[in-house]
Amino acid sequence: MRFFSGESVGSYVTRLAARNGLSVQQLLESMGEGLSAASVDPRYTELYLDRAGREQLAALSGRPVADMVRALPSLADEHLLPGQGDVPVWRWPWSPHDGYLVRGCALCAAARGIDTPVWMVRADTWHICVRHARFTDNSRDDARPFIDLSPGPHVVEAEQKVRKLERRYGRVGRAMVADAFGILAHDAARLRLGARRTAVLHLLPHVAALAESLLSVEMRRLAGRLTKEEHAHWHLNRRKDRGMHLSQAFATWSSKHSLLPQDKVAPGCCPAQPDPHSRVGGLQSVDEVMCLSAPPFPVPERPYG
Repeated sequence: MRFFSGESVGSYVTRLAARNGLSVQQLLESMGEGLSAASVDPRYTELYLDRAGREQLAALSGRPVADMVRALPSLADEHLLPGQGDVPVWRWPWSPHDGYLVRGCALCAAARGIDTPVWMVRADTWHICVRHARFTDNSRDDARPFIDLSPGPHVVEAEQKVRKLERRYGRVGRAMVADAFGILAHDAARLRLGARRTAVLHLLPHVAALAESLLSVEMRRLAGRLTKEEHAHWHLNRRKDRGMHLSQAFATWSSKHSLLPQDKVAPGCCPAQPDPHSRVGGLQSVDEVMCLSAPPFPVPERPYG
C-alpha cells in the first residue's frame, strides 16, 4: 500500500485495515496491546506506537521501518511510546502530542491510488498543495474540504517562497517565517485577515516578503557581520515600508535579536549567543516558534493557531 508523505499513523492504519477487510480495532489487536473506542476516527486523534509496535506495523505492511518513518512523522523516535517489554503497545490520545491533523490533498491522494480521505500531521493547522493549488486545514467540514487557490496564484507563489527560505536557511529560516507571522498578525498591522479559516491566506504573501527581509539582517547578525549602524538603518527602512503602526513590533523583535558587543565578535564566525527561539523543530507551530508571542502584544486569539 502506497504511502502518502506526511500522513498520520492513524490515517495510514485505517487505510491498511480497510485494504485487508478488517476494522481498525481488529488490526490493532493483532499488533499488540492498547485501548481505544470502536469509533476512533483519524480526523480527530493520532495513533502512537512504541518501538515494538513500529516494528510490528512494518511487518504487517511489508515495508521497511526506515521508509515508514520518512513517510509517517509520528513514527519518529521522539514520538514513540515508552516500551513495556516484548508486547507492542499502541494508544489513541484525544489530541496529537505534537502538530495538528490536517486534511491531505485529495488529488495527490488519487494520484497514489487512494480514494479515501487522508489526514496528515502538520506543524501548523493548514497545508497548501502547490501542485494542485489547494488549501486544506484541520477543519472537519466535509461540505468544503478544501479551498481552490487557482484564482489567487500569488498565495501559492508565496508558499513556494516560504518553503524555499526554510529549505535554504533551515532552523533560522523557520524561525524568521514564524516571526513574520507574529509581527503581521498583530492588531496594529491593520491587515484584513477575513475569517479564521482563511486568515493565513491573507497573511502569507506578506509573510514571505517580510521573512526574507528578517533573514537578510538575521544571517549577518549571527555571523557577526552586522554593525549597529546597519542594524539601525534596516529598522528605519522597515518602519517606512510597513508604517509607524508596526514600529513597536519591529522594536521588540530587534531587542530579542540584539547585536553582540563588537569585542566579542570574531570575523567570519558565528558566535554563540542566547537564542530567542528555544523551540524550532519539525512539528513546532509558528505560535510555538515565534519570539513575539508574549506581551507586550495584547493579541486576541491567533488567526492561524
